[in-house]
Amino acid sequence: MSKIGIGVDYSNICKDYNTAYLDRDNKDPATSRCMKKVLDWSSKFLDDLLKEFGYSLYYPSSSVAVKVEDVSSKRFLFYSLEKEITLQSFVAAKEYVEYASLGVWESDSKNSILIQNDEDGSCVYFFVDEGSLEKKWIEEKLKNFSLDEVEFTANR
Repeated sequence: MSKIGIGVDYSNICKDYNTAYLDRDNKDPATSRCMKKVLDWSSKFLDDLLKEFGYSLYYPSSSVAVKVEDVSSKRFLFYSLEKEITLQSFVAAKEYVEYASLGVWESDSKNSILIQNDEDGSCVYFFVDEGSLEKKWIEEKLKNFSLDEVEFTANR
């Protein structure tokens, strides 16, 4: 099956804030409030997703389970003007499978979701099999959001 990405822009969560300017080091009350909304939303969404499919979170090349808080964190979700952002990926799956590269995940993954941050820190991506139960569940759960479909590229 081919992979498709569902991009969730933070403007779906913070409707009263220009999310293009989120900086995880900014202490401005409006910025902090928006980031808190995104963190709360992502934590709840990931909890629901993991429960729905019986998944755990892993790094693509480490068998150590990752906590929801590691994915739903300022460091993963938001850009920093001082430190920039480290592009990262996490895999949600029933059990750990080691992937030497994201290209291997693309061709070999079954019933899993790849979660990636964005270089601008303004959205998060969920990559799934086209037509999968996971894709349908995400789209239904986020039916009130404006979602972007993106192609999967393994060269991150």
